[in-house]
Amino acid sequence: MILNSIRLRISAASLMAIAAALFAANILISNLFKEHATRQFEVTLQSQLNQLASLIKEDSKSGKLSLTAPANEPRWSTPFSGFYWQINYPDGQLLRSRSLWDSTLTVNPSPNSRSDTFYYIEDFNNQHLLALTKMLSIEGDSKKFLLTVATDTDELKRSILTFQTSIQGYLLILAFVLLAILFLQITLGLSPLTSLKNSLNRLDSGDAERIEGEFPIEFNPLVNEFNAVLDRNQKIISRARTQAGNLAHAMKTPIAVISNALVDKSISCESFKDLVDEQICKAKEQIDWNLAKARAATASKNPRLRTLVLPVVDSIVRVMEKVYAGRKLTLNVYSEKHASPVFNGDQQDLQEIVGNLIDNACKWAKSSVLISIKVVGGDIWIAVEDDGKGILPDDYSKVLKRGFRADEMTQGSGLGLAIVDDLIAIYEGDMQLSESSMGGLKVSIRLPAPQSV
Repeated sequence: MILNSIRLRISAASLMAIAAALFAANILISNLFKEHATRQFEVTLQSQLNQLASLIKEDSKSGKLSLTAPANEPRWSTPFSGFYWQINYPDGQLLRSRSLWDSTLTVNPSPNSRSDTFYYIEDFNNQHLLALTKMLSIEGDSKKFLLTVATDTDELKRSILTFQTSIQGYLLILAFVLLAILFLQITLGLSPLTSLKNSLNRLDSGDAERIEGEFPIEFNPLVNEFNAVLDRNQKIISRARTQAGNLAHAMKTPIAVISNALVDKSISCESFKDLVDEQICKAKEQIDWNLAKARAATASKNPRLRTLVLPVVDSIVRVMEKVYAGRKLTLNVYSEKHASPVFNGDQQDLQEIVGNLIDNACKWAKSSVLISIKVVGGDIWIAVEDDGKGILPDDYSKVLKRGFRADEMTQGSGLGLAIVDDLIAIYEGDMQLSESSMGGLKVSIRLPAPQSV
């Protein structure tokens, strides 16, 4: 569709805006000039009336009014020239300019003596006149008369029409200039899109690994986010390759042990069965571990995943109470009041993390385990501590390695804290080990605040 083009959208919107603005400007300027020209026309008419009024005198013998000198406007003497004046006596007699010939102006019968009132006289000898009538008197208002000055408005109309034609031509030129500026602006403004397209083409062809180049600041969030997605995908691919290699390497040992046992004629059936069971369990642990890491890697950057922490912790605590019911352990959960922390990740991953921590604490605890949950700065902090014998600070880094067991007598594979550490790292969190106030080990994990969708 045409509207899918940014260039055409901007062009269409700008064209409509320019057309509307120029149309409004044409009307506004034309009306302003018309008002100004009409006002000047009225001022000229007023000046003519004042000039005639200054020339009027009364004849001492006849008592009639006359002009002391000819008016300086020759068109008042040319028949039907469009310039007229007329004096109306109260008794109905008239004194008029020669331009009226034998015609008479139909004047306003009740002029306002305090202000000038202009009016139109229609269809006088096919002329449209603008007239001004004023009540005047001589010798202290003893003899009043009406003085009227009228002028044909054709000249005013021609002046207005000429101006309107000129301004429309100038506005048309301005429209072409604005259009040229518009298309230049669109070309320059959208040129970074061409650079972005070329950068994407280089990315698609394999010539580049990220979007590179100088772009306007408005494009920076898009470019940065796109590059971040590329970096995350690259990390996922690299992590997947590493995990595939690690899994393949981990599977070689159980397979080799079983293969060697098959050719060992001295091994009994019962011993062979136990060996196969042991190696299958190890292989299964490695597979589960790598699958958990792969699942967490795909879910860790999904802002739509939301998991309530408290229900997950409570469900794990209930399971552990049943599993370790014979030892009569006390598992307490402490959470800040009115706190409902939300984990930005998969529920199964959270169960894996918290489940390993609580299970590990229950294995080492003498009588009680404390799980505390709090939110600091938007981040979720979960601490699991026990009253067991704990471990030495020098062994803190060792217990996070796969297969390390602080006590060989305690049942387990030595993968619990290592799995937790790897999963937390995928979610860009961290884990801290310290001595618990209860006497045992305290494991604190931080999970980042949820991302906004």
